[in-house]
Amino acid sequence: MSEETPTAVEDVEGLLARLRRAHRSLMEAISAAPPELFEKRNEDGDSIKRLLERSADDVNFYYGRLVAQAVSLPQPPEMEPADFGSLEEAKASLQLAHRRLAKLLHDLTAEDLARTTRLENTSELSLRQVLETAVAHYNLRAEQLKTARGGQRPGGLNDPRHGR
Repeated sequence: MSEETPTAVEDVEGLLARLRRAHRSLMEAISAAPPELFEKRNEDGDSIKRLLERSADDVNFYYGRLVAQAVSLPQPPEMEPADFGSLEEAKASLQLAHRRLAKLLHDLTAEDLARTTRLENTSELSLRQVLETAVAHYNLRAEQLKTARGGQRPGGLNDPRHGR
C-alpha cells in the first residue's frame, strides 16, 4: 500500500465526515417527524413512509452494492426491500443500512476513491462520486422530511430559498 499524503488523508476524512453529518441530519429529521404524518400522502401521492423506504432501499441496494463492488467486498446477503410500519422502524433500519455502508468504508484510502464501479444498466462511477451522491441523497431526504413536516413544498412561497 502506498503512503498517503496528509492532504489525501484529509480528503478521505472530509468526505467521510460529510457522509456522517448528512446521515445525522437525516436521523434528526426522522426524529422530528410527527408519527401521525408517517403514512399520510401529500398531493403527489407520496408519504414519509414511502420516502424513507426508498431511502433505505437506495442505501442498501444502490450505494451499498456500488461501494461493496468498488472495494471488492461482498454485500450482506438476504436483504429485503423496505416496508416500514413506523417512524421508529424506519429510523432503526436506516441506522443499520448506514452502519453496513460505513463498515464497507472502514479502510478507505484516497486511492480507493478513484476506483470505479457500476451496476447493471448504470454508468460507471468513481467511488468518490458514489459517496458524494450518498451525501447529497441523505441531505435531500432530510430536507424532504422537513418540508413534509412543515407542510411546505420545495420552491413554494414558504420555502426559505424562495426570494421575497
